Amino acid sequence: MRFQKANENDFAVIQKFYWDVIDHIHENNIGSENLGWEKGVYPSDAFLRRSLANGELYTLTENDALCACVILNSECNEGYRDCPWSIVCSDDDVLIPHTLAVNPKMQGKGIGKIVVKNVLAIAKSENKKSVRLDVMGACKAAERLYLGCGFQFVAAKNMYYEDTGWTEYKMFELNL
Repeated sequence: MRFQKANENDFAVIQKFYWDVIDHIHENNIGSENLGWEKGVYPSDAFLRRSLANGELYTLTENDALCACVILNSECNEGYRDCPWSIVCSDDDVLIPHTLAVNPKMQGKGIGKIVVKNVLAIAKSENKKSVRLDVMGACKAAERLYLGCGFQFVAAKNMYYEDTGWTEYKMFELNL
């Protein structure tokens, strides 16, 4: 498997990947919970294009098949500012994964853990002090993934995002 930065020419493939993931989420959302992922809304095309242009979108591939995607940067919601993190750091000392998604045909095979392992390796190579993230309260699979990779639950917070409105998010961190 190969984990690497995607380039702007990959937009159509990445957009289709996320749309397939979104279709899978909606087909399997038995409780009709708001999981925040909607075609063209989250992740939006503008967000994907900006992340590609900034060199922040990474892919995990195997034999030219797209297994997973994630966006890595230090951008965070305003709600991160007053979260009771276990260590104090500047934004530049923190890496935040966004839109981590695994190909629905490959879910349950450890692909998410491989992506997180690579995220942590990048954070260490960039001398980050912590990897922090938020997960919608209803996203139990993401919560299990991060806890299984050594992240610590920090707090549950109501935060506002344009695509979800005011929603409960669970905050996680792994200090390096």
